[in-house]
Amino acid sequence: MTPTIYALLRALLAPEDSMHALKALRPVADASGRPLIRRTARFAEAEIVWREERWLLAMPLAPVAISAVERIAAHLGTLRSEWLADYRLLREEMRYEDAAGTHRRCDMVLQHLPAGRTFDEALDTEPCDTLLAALDALEEELRRLDLSHRNLKAENLRWHRGRLIPIRYHYARTGFGADAEALGALRDLVRRRAGGGAQPRVHDTEAAYSSGERFAGHIWTGNAFEQLVCVEDEAGYGYVDLQNRPVIPAQYLWADDFREGRAAVTLHDGRMGLIDKTGRYVIEPRYEIVEYDPDTNRTLVRHEGLWAEFDYEGNRTSDFAPRSRIPETENEGINLK
Repeated sequence: MTPTIYALLRALLAPEDSMHALKALRPVADASGRPLIRRTARFAEAEIVWREERWLLAMPLAPVAISAVERIAAHLGTLRSEWLADYRLLREEMRYEDAAGTHRRCDMVLQHLPAGRTFDEALDTEPCDTLLAALDALEEELRRLDLSHRNLKAENLRWHRGRLIPIRYHYARTGFGADAEALGALRDLVRRRAGGGAQPRVHDTEAAYSSGERFAGHIWTGNAFEQLVCVEDEAGYGYVDLQNRPVIPAQYLWADDFREGRAAVTLHDGRMGLIDKTGRYVIEPRYEIVEYDPDTNRTLVRHEGLWAEFDYEGNRTSDFAPRSRIPETENEGINLK
């Protein structure tokens, strides 16, 4: 059971009643005073002011959202770098009421927002060579840290004291090398701006919401991953192709983006499964949590509190046991797409 965006709105309006550590937060609001909330693939997030600094507060939209960031949040806490911003997992931070009226608590992710400017603002003010050097420096620091962000784009970078600081570490993993394509796209963007061309928009928010009639007719439109776009309609979440033609019907309570040909989905009764790009269940929707890792092509599932591992084809490769007894797997996936 996860809270709704409305529950987050209520918590932001009355944090003293709903939050634990963040009782004194102030939400960043629009002109009418309504907190600004943005939905991403796995979280609903809002900017807040806490302890006189700006933070990004992210609420999970599905159980997999928190389980997917637990390890990286713990790992990031061990790293020391001027290129990383504080990223915390706050256990049972927000109190909310579910559809049955039961009081519950959920974990939240808190991300510090470095003072400074957005990447787009830096494009308008900083020399091309300065930004290219900053991207090179960021790449070298990720190499030193042996870390891949895996979601580098304009909206996830802040220009701060001569550095480009990445934020939103929800997809980050240990191991360097997964950001080469994204860094190349950012360098191309900088060079095109230096050449005087119109500024291309590469970040998901504008790519999704400035698409005009291309993705019209949906409550919410995600980003293109592997030629499919996750959308929300009245019946739930589903997928369309890049021409907005239905591929997998809107039928899920929640759906993740496709990575390496697989996506985790949640049915309206709360059960989770794993599908391929035709909508076929690779792992049947009968589990409490389905946690797919595209780096290794393996999936961890939880059933009645115990965990088991499945391979890329949906074959169970371990017995159900406490999660601590499921061995870690190195990045040896088959990298199918």
